[in-house]
Amino acid sequence: MTEEVTPTIRILEGKAALDLWRQGREAWNSWVDQHPGWDISFRGVDFSTEWTSDGVLSFAGYHFGRGNIDFSETTFGNGDVDFSNAIFGDGSIDFSKITFGDGDLNFSNATFGNGNLYFHLATFGKGDVFFTRVTFGKGEVFFSGTNLGDGDVDFTESTFDKIHLNFAKTRIKDLYFKPKAIGSCYFEAEGLSITGRAIFDLPQSASALKSFKLLSASFDGPLTLKGNLNIIPDFRATRYSHQVELSDLKVKLPRISPKLGWPLKLSQVAQDPQDGPKLRRLKEIAETNKDHQAALRFSADENRAKRWIETSWFGSVLDMAFSAFSNYGQSILRPSFWLGVIFALSMYAYKAKQIPKLATDGWADWVQAALLSASNSLPFLPQSRELRTGALKALYDTDSSSYVDALMITQGVLSFVFLFLIGLGLRNRFRL
Repeated sequence: MTEEVTPTIRILEGKAALDLWRQGREAWNSWVDQHPGWDISFRGVDFSTEWTSDGVLSFAGYHFGRGNIDFSETTFGNGDVDFSNAIFGDGSIDFSKITFGDGDLNFSNATFGNGNLYFHLATFGKGDVFFTRVTFGKGEVFFSGTNLGDGDVDFTESTFDKIHLNFAKTRIKDLYFKPKAIGSCYFEAEGLSITGRAIFDLPQSASALKSFKLLSASFDGPLTLKGNLNIIPDFRATRYSHQVELSDLKVKLPRISPKLGWPLKLSQVAQDPQDGPKLRRLKEIAETNKDHQAALRFSADENRAKRWIETSWFGSVLDMAFSAFSNYGQSILRPSFWLGVIFALSMYAYKAKQIPKLATDGWADWVQAALLSASNSLPFLPQSRELRTGALKALYDTDSSSYVDALMITQGVLSFVFLFLIGLGLRNRFRL
């Protein structure tokens, strides 16, 4: 019988890890290259007495191998901490419950593997935190419950690939989230608190985002959100006190084919039933900030999201027509086109029903049919009644059929609808 052998966990920790770090980057990296799979632990180490003369505590360019890295409950004291160009492997990296003093924390150009990165319940001082040009792998990044101090937190030009970012109940002064690339990631920030400026400037690749959740977040400074998303960001229950800039935010409502049932749903339905309330909140924010065009876009998608879910079957059919013929009052061209189609079809029908004995060989009859169609399409013009009377006499004398009367009523009703939609589009386009 073969006895199972439990693999030995090899770990560099405590004083041994601190002594190796004191020897500098070359000695450290040489050791890691020879022991790439070892775990490394600085758990509970006090670095407050390790500062150099220039006030910097450096891990810049250090390699950490493939094992787990533990800085939890470490104390750094006041000064700058530099992890720039550091390379982490696929093990977990734990900075939870760590205490940073007053100074900058710099992870610029660092590389993280596919392990999880924890800053849970970490405490930061009055410095800035730089994650500029950082490459994140496919793990999870937790800042939940962290106070990121009174400086800037900067993710400019960083790269995220299939990662889960968690900022739940995190406190930040100023946030600059301007990644270079972002894959199919989850951004969760329920209860996030930003006391200063917040900028989310998302790249084209952000269309792959799986979620962007800021439920119950609070913003005490100006907020900017830019990007083209194929999801609906969640701003429900958010609180803000300054300008919110959403004019460069474009969203695409995810929809799926409906399940078979009765009554039949005649178009796709929203994939997430909560997208309607999410869009309603975005519309409210845009309206509060007098951004009418953004409010129109969000209102249109809100109606699409409610279709077949919150809206009745008949109301959903009307909503489909409103969308198709005017894009919810955002288009002037669509109703103008259909008004022209109604005019042309009606003109042809009036000419086709002309009394044969009144027909001529020239274009005069077509002109009269056009005048009759125009007078029905534009009945509010002063000349319309006179033109209508003359055209009816020229085409039918005094004997217009019930078919012609029904056609005139139908054309009048449809023309009124499309004229209303044109007016609505003009109002929305030039609203002050």
